[in-house]
Amino acid sequence: MAINPLDLFAGKPAIAHQSVRLDQGLTIHYRHDLPGMLDAPQGLSHHMLTFFLSKNERQVTSFDGCGEYDGAMELGDFYLYPAGRPGFTRWQSVDKTLHIVLEPDFLSQVAIDTDCLNPGNLELLPVLNTRDRKLESLVPLFLQEIEDGDLGDRLYLESLSSILGIHLLRQYCQVVPKIRQSAGGLAPKKLSTVLEYIQARLSQELSLDAMAAEIGVSRCHFATQFKRAVGLAPHQYVSQQRIEKAKRALRSQQRSIAEVALECGFSNQSHLTKVFKKQTGTTPKAYRERL
Repeated sequence: MAINPLDLFAGKPAIAHQSVRLDQGLTIHYRHDLPGMLDAPQGLSHHMLTFFLSKNERQVTSFDGCGEYDGAMELGDFYLYPAGRPGFTRWQSVDKTLHIVLEPDFLSQVAIDTDCLNPGNLELLPVLNTRDRKLESLVPLFLQEIEDGDLGDRLYLESLSSILGIHLLRQYCQVVPKIRQSAGGLAPKKLSTVLEYIQARLSQELSLDAMAAEIGVSRCHFATQFKRAVGLAPHQYVSQQRIEKAKRALRSQQRSIAEVALECGFSNQSHLTKVFKKQTGTTPKAYRERL
């Protein structure tokens, strides 16, 4: 029976490890590992991309129908282990890795969201050792989410998830799907509807799926067309509007900064402070004191 790679890791000793679920069907798992192995004679139940955050002197990796790699893995190298293929991987030195674990239906959902013209065959290609600048650029963003813990913004995480899924569809499928290209931004009426929807719910958790459903489009098309119309990605626009709302709320001395954070859709005061300082260069407390 195929096994979830996260279950395989659960039984392995490690210097440090941490998992964060980023989106429906997508989990990232950081490990600082002792030498060891993963063996899946009946295959994995999920796809797994493994990025090396440090050099490993010797890695032996084999997937059914793909051959075997036996050699060093450098910082930035990765392998892609598709679900359903018997295989194993062994490493002989302490290393640090980031594993992106995808449910098989994850890519199917991305294909639906992007209106793929041929979404039937979405089998991923096995990759034993390579580099990919686009995927490599996402790794620090995923690591930041692990460091931030529960401070992650759902809209931002969904955006990262979509970027990853679309790239995998384009670059690592047995048959490259044809992704329908959308032209232009959101129509004025739809843009007005979604902007009103956002303003009315800044204190609540917002998602790409909910905003897209409000105007009857898919998640990926919504994100693309929104950015063309507004000049900002949905998560950037929402973050900007929350900070503007926080600025107005901070003018009142009657509410604590923690209360302002919750009223403006942030998970806690620390979350507000981090985003506020990133956008304004100062903290909410310092901003209030200058008023």
